[in-house]
Amino acid sequence: MNIEWIPTNQYYRRILAAPAEERQQLYVELFIQPWKAMMDMTSGFMNPQARDDPLAGARAWSWLLPDQAEQIESLLQKMEKANAWTRAEDALHKAAAQFEPFAQRIPFDALTGWLVLGDAAHSNPFERGYTGATDWMQPRLIGQFWEPNADNLSRLGGLFAHEMHHLIRNRIFPWDMRKITVADYIVVEGTAESFATSLFGADTVGFFVSDVGPADLETARTLIAQGLDKTGFDVIRGYLFGDALAERARFTPVGGMPTYGGYAVGYHVVQTFMERTGLSIEETTFLPASEIVERSGYFA
Repeated sequence: MNIEWIPTNQYYRRILAAPAEERQQLYVELFIQPWKAMMDMTSGFMNPQARDDPLAGARAWSWLLPDQAEQIESLLQKMEKANAWTRAEDALHKAAAQFEPFAQRIPFDALTGWLVLGDAAHSNPFERGYTGATDWMQPRLIGQFWEPNADNLSRLGGLFAHEMHHLIRNRIFPWDMRKITVADYIVVEGTAESFATSLFGADTVGFFVSDVGPADLETARTLIAQGLDKTGFDVIRGYLFGDALAERARFTPVGGMPTYGGYAVGYHVVQTFMERTGLSIEETTFLPASEIVERSGYFA
């Protein structure tokens, strides 16, 4: 699999070096235009006035903007000191190599990776200073940091492996927003994080697993067991993200679901499945969620 790594740190340097009056246009060309189709799709909730703002998508995604030169410079220095761009690119190559034996089963042979700087003032406070996402229309992924520290930077490789895994599994089992179930969603996240930890170690597991303690994990397991077959994107997000995030983002709460409870349950379902079957995470990737859940015995 070919990896196209976008040197966004160089893009930020070009913007900072440009005259102030030219920075926005350069930012639009380098950052907005490549992502515009995805931004338009995911930011459909924006009011009509926002559509006249060329930076509306970047605001919606909580990116640092071209007029935030001091913040960009400060964050860029921290990320470059941590060698973040090289580490992320290396992680993608490492992750892609794991799937080389399965290349004929993957419906793309190249992917593109981005690393961008987020605005702490507008980012999700439930996350730990970083997040990731994939493009729904092409094999492309993105990592985003706004408060880099030793803890979340130790998970940088896992973040990119996790998102790359989404690109693969979600093309093997395409999402239908009307039909996707809670079981499907927890397995999507559980296989992605299991893949990440298989490469970078269990001690780098995402906070959405490590922060869910035993009592909350059992609560989440019980609630999810009762809702495995439920559908509707606003409904199933409640099972993955928990009540607090449901309230913040205005989707349907489950009632008692711990924050990121579904992510943690999904991870443990997949881990239990692999322990019981002896299959690798790469082999598990190509199995339907229903089989993984059933054979894991996690909800028995």
